[in-house]
Amino acid sequence: MNVTVADILKAIDQIAPFSTADDWDNSGLLVGDPNKIVNNVLLSLDVTEEVVNEAITGGYDLIISHHPLIFKGLKTLVSTTSPANSIIKLIKSDISIISAHTNLDLSFEYGINRYLADQYELKDLSRLNDEQGYGIIGEFSKEISVKVFLDKTKSIFNIQTIKCTNLNATEISRVALCSGASADFISDAIRNSVDAYITSDIKYHEAQSVIGTKVALFDVGHFESEFVYLHFLGETLSKCIKNVEFSVTTAEKPLFSYL
Repeated sequence: MNVTVADILKAIDQIAPFSTADDWDNSGLLVGDPNKIVNNVLLSLDVTEEVVNEAITGGYDLIISHHPLIFKGLKTLVSTTSPANSIIKLIKSDISIISAHTNLDLSFEYGINRYLADQYELKDLSRLNDEQGYGIIGEFSKEISVKVFLDKTKSIFNIQTIKCTNLNATEISRVALCSGASADFISDAIRNSVDAYITSDIKYHEAQSVIGTKVALFDVGHFESEFVYLHFLGETLSKCIKNVEFSVTTAEKPLFSYL
């Protein structure tokens, strides 16, 4: 049986309902024909020009991105401007785009933060922010040393260095996770008395808010905190969508480098 863009959209909706996405977000089918038959899907964090070119040369029918290519209203589609240049290329090549952004952030069972919590093997999971639903809190079955925690974190996010502050403890037990730019929830980490809060894009004055508390902040990088999830998303979708190949982009790299 042929699989269409609409079928894949429905499969994503089952694990991370688009109706749960924030009002300011732009998740869903952004470019393409819902009735188009799909054989090959490329997963990416962003729809960069490099990702678009990879999709074209690789013969992909659909890109599933986390960050939406179209966020704000577009008044023109001119090939010399972005993101119009990518949109025009995709339409000419008959490649569709589905973006699953805050609906994946908020999915407790299948979302990014749940995946990360499972990688840490955290137990007794609950939401970090009850009101908006972002982030996850969990505990290790027994306390682990800071060194073991740092080694585990570097391995999970495939990084060599971690930016951190207020690391005064010698052991870590209770951990909060919120991928992407989630410094807004530092106050929730403090309120829930976690030992470590792992997120990204923490500003200087936001980091100062944990001084005098037990919470250590770990900024692993925005790209790094989310890109590692894409393999899991592909594996999850392949279980309910047969005869479609899901691949993670090889064209996308971290935005920042450390010298």
